[in-house]
Amino acid sequence: MIKYKLILIFFPLLLFVFSNSNHKKSLSLPADDGLSFNLKSRQEWELNRLADPVTGKLPVNIAALELEYASALPNDEQVLGYRAAKWIQRGPFNIGGRTRAFAMDVADTNILLAGGVSAGMWRSTDGGKSWQKVTIPDQLHNVSCLVQDKRKGKTNIWYYGTGEAYGNSAYASGAYYYGNGIYKSTDNGITWTQLASTNSPNLTDFDPWDLVWNIATDISNDSQDVVYAATLRRLFRSTDGGQTWTKLLGGDYGSYFTDVAVTSSGVVYATMSKDGNQAGIWRSPDGINFTNILPADTFPAEYNRIVIGIDPNNENVVYFLAHTPGYGKKSIRSQDEEDWNSLWKYRYLSGDGSGTGGKWENLSAHIPSDGGKSFDNFNAQGGYDLVVSVLPGDSNVVFISGTNIYRSTDAFRSDSLIRQIGGYAVHTKRPKWEVYKNHHPDQHVLFFNPSNPKILFNGNDGGVFKTFNCLKDTVNWVSLNNGYLTTQMYTIGIEEDGVSDVIIAGLQDNGNLFSNSTNPESDWVIPYNGDGSFSGIATGREYYIMSTQLGKIRKLKLDDKGNVIDFTRIDPIGGKNYLFINPLLLDPSNNKLYLAEGLKLWRNDSLASLPWLNNYDSISTGWVRFSDTVKYPNRSISALAITRQKPANRLYVGTSKSLLYKVENAHQGDPVLERITSLSNAGNISCIAVDPRDGNKVLVVFSNYKVYSLFYSKDGGSSWEKVAGNLEEKDDGSGNGPSLRWASIMPLKNGKTMYFVAASTGLYATDSLMGIATRWVNIGHNMIGNVVVDMVKTRSEDGLVVVATHGNGIFTTHISSPEDLLGTPEDKLFMQENVKIFPSLANEKITLAIREAKGNYLFSVYDLNGKRICSKQLNTGTEKNFFYEYETASLKPGYYLVFLESETQRHTLSFIKR
Repeated sequence: MIKYKLILIFFPLLLFVFSNSNHKKSLSLPADDGLSFNLKSRQEWELNRLADPVTGKLPVNIAALELEYASALPNDEQVLGYRAAKWIQRGPFNIGGRTRAFAMDVADTNILLAGGVSAGMWRSTDGGKSWQKVTIPDQLHNVSCLVQDKRKGKTNIWYYGTGEAYGNSAYASGAYYYGNGIYKSTDNGITWTQLASTNSPNLTDFDPWDLVWNIATDISNDSQDVVYAATLRRLFRSTDGGQTWTKLLGGDYGSYFTDVAVTSSGVVYATMSKDGNQAGIWRSPDGINFTNILPADTFPAEYNRIVIGIDPNNENVVYFLAHTPGYGKKSIRSQDEEDWNSLWKYRYLSGDGSGTGGKWENLSAHIPSDGGKSFDNFNAQGGYDLVVSVLPGDSNVVFISGTNIYRSTDAFRSDSLIRQIGGYAVHTKRPKWEVYKNHHPDQHVLFFNPSNPKILFNGNDGGVFKTFNCLKDTVNWVSLNNGYLTTQMYTIGIEEDGVSDVIIAGLQDNGNLFSNSTNPESDWVIPYNGDGSFSGIATGREYYIMSTQLGKIRKLKLDDKGNVIDFTRIDPIGGKNYLFINPLLLDPSNNKLYLAEGLKLWRNDSLASLPWLNNYDSISTGWVRFSDTVKYPNRSISALAITRQKPANRLYVGTSKSLLYKVENAHQGDPVLERITSLSNAGNISCIAVDPRDGNKVLVVFSNYKVYSLFYSKDGGSSWEKVAGNLEEKDDGSGNGPSLRWASIMPLKNGKTMYFVAASTGLYATDSLMGIATRWVNIGHNMIGNVVVDMVKTRSEDGLVVVATHGNGIFTTHISSPEDLLGTPEDKLFMQENVKIFPSLANEKITLAIREAKGNYLFSVYDLNGKRICSKQLNTGTEKNFFYEYETASLKPGYYLVFLESETQRHTLSFIKR
């Protein structure tokens, strides 16, 4: 079985390859602190909701272990095949997600490859106008770096690394999501295979290949396939294209941050952060013998991540951009954290390049920063976003990037010739900050079109972009994100008492999005920017409630396209101690708004009458803070739920560290919190799901690993039963089951009930809670797959189910019966072992083989956007073993599904067109 070492994203069917359309614009309201200044708060929030409460850390390689466990769970494809409910990938089509890997084919500049940090590898054959996902279901979807072998006759070879070592949505002290080595393609990025030599040998041991910082190839060596890999704590070299590796630098006590770059003549530069036993900046003329060239007498004493930029016009010149705490140039992040960075220029002169053999120039004084909180300042966020590049053809043009992109036309020898050309808008200020037009903050990749270096490509936390002229005074960017479905959702909101198509989504780094269309190609708009958080839609869509990181809330009036007509900031004066993604709840019965604030609760009784002030300051109007609070310190309210009837207006309140309360008649007066002591468990309560028909029926979700995850009460909390069932490996929760994030109870019009759970390994559902024997089924297995699902919302009126993934956007479907998702008892009788397609990697044709064929079959092929390519009736006649050849030469390269149906059999198969 293939091993996994991160929370992977996989959805093999409903991906889209669409033509480019114009990037539509609408008024976008900013958050107060920007997109880039809350990394620490995000990390703390993620760690609190996921860590093992006993150790305070994520269990080692838990993502690999949970996915191995989840692979054995039942799924809807096994039972229903192609009859499984049809999911629509709702987008956002026009907005991309966090991208650390992006490159161009030097042999065909129309071919681009880009990798999302939790969304897999994507490929474009038309210069970024459309994209196709090329990562397949049983591969890792965490892409951290990417390189092509640029030697003549070898450009079909690519490598990508896995594991994001810094900045992952679950990164914090003791919290990593690991990758598992390096993947290689020999057909120009169409298919990928893990290099067995980089496969970590043990799921429970920490391994250097778990986190790959960078990969480089040596184009000067025609006799060997030389590849370098900068991993956690080590630098490796391979001479056989990754089949075997030799350690060059580092060890068990090696550096956390590493990097590697190779000149066209084979000279290797590597960096190792100060925490390792071989810290420094290293140079090797042959990739074997290394010399530490770091100028110890002048270089900062503390240095973490250092990235490398070789001057392609003079490869004896190399730039090093470093995060150097306490040294270099300072800026201040929004929470008063200092960010220190340094820029150094090195020129090789002679010998081994150390001492007098190299010349160093400290350019840190010209890093653009006034030492304050300005968005114009260079800010690397502790090394999260750090890039340095030199323009081919002109050594004086040097680019450095953190949250923003800066261009110097005198190689940063002065301040006067530096221009900010991307990221945040130039001179933007709080609270009404803006991003650079058609661009996004937090930069990770820069590269140039080899035939026209003025064309600059960029990967950042908003996806992929390019400019046709990076030398203009005002650089104009073009988004390449159409169909690059890589966004990371935290939350979703729907109109709970209507049947509209409106969805609000809260995204990591990409604000609150709005859509009112089921067309997968439609553009989403951003009414309110920031890190999107909880939201609500008032009755009749009279107004919308949207929030961003750390408790900032807006009431907005939108038109049917999501454009902002009016707004007002409404979070209460005096509020503080908010979580990064902070719970709030709009009661659909009366439009009262409930807000968590640390140990306290607020309620706003006057939302409808709040005037449209177009303001950026907190208010007091309508707010009541409950006198009663959670009386146990070192906790925060983490979940809220309101009952609709039997009884109405009961507010359930969950906290970090496992406390549960209920508040009767929460809609009026100054009610008290009553602790529910019958539920004893450890961990963070991430969701409370109430049956809309009966407020005494409630599910409580605990999101941490190594605790029991799901409890159900029929009597308002007087008694509880464990209902996680087969989602737990062990009945006490201590095994390798997934992290559960959200739940929903969905009454159906036929009187039956569906129960949904959003988990780190996908979406699960059941129609019967049977205690620890509850059987949960993975839903959307061939469409959503084992993607991280952070939230699921349901609506009984029209059977709507909305799924928010953390890497591949949003999916929706409509159901009327549990059988739509779980099948009938008869469905379980259909088997698949008598059917096969070969070859699995096709060029001209595939062959379908049916053993013990009986009667007629319907043969259908679907492409990756869910569109049927062909449908054909097959008459097997009297042949016991039947063969059918299907021509694939005209198909675009990529992943395809084949459905085969007879009166007694249903089969789902797949193949890859090269």
